[in-house]
Amino acid sequence: MQGNVVQGRNIWLEPKQAVPCLLNGIEAGVLGGLAMLALLVSGSLWRGSSWWAPSNLLGTTFYGARALSIGPGRATLAGCALHIFITGLIGAAFGLLCGRIQRRHRLVLLGTLAGLISHGLVDALLWARINPLVALYSAQPVTLLSHALFGACLGYMARTFPAPTQMASPDLTLAEAKPEWDGVK
Repeated sequence: MQGNVVQGRNIWLEPKQAVPCLLNGIEAGVLGGLAMLALLVSGSLWRGSSWWAPSNLLGTTFYGARALSIGPGRATLAGCALHIFITGLIGAAFGLLCGRIQRRHRLVLLGTLAGLISHGLVDALLWARINPLVALYSAQPVTLLSHALFGACLGYMARTFPAPTQMASPDLTLAEAKPEWDGVK
């Protein structure tokens, strides 16, 4: 597979390398999304609001503005699921783009930067078109900090998968084959 060469290295991933990077990115994205939700819930409780408010805010995508005034329920679950899905997608993209970086501090720095950039892009491109209530009602200091935490979690794609081994084909030579045994003796 051909790709661009940067400093003597091929920057396109071979399929054998892409799958582990993709899986690591999804895992880091989902775990980062859970850490992000925990920080958003903590910020909501700190402000004196209910713990389900951040998830219900995302749940307004499916249930409309009435999800802001109801308690925990389907809107909360739908908001959590949407959040985990989006963070998993961002993690998958990050894993494909940065999954082969070996230095941990560089990966954490790039992840934090990706988390902050994703905050701006998701607000400007996704929420502005799909659900403007999310960009309007999210508590910005906590939301920005939670995106930085999410990005730092992306940088800790710690588990590496072993390189796939080639299965050796069985060495069947004519000397090993028994011509007298073909099902009939």
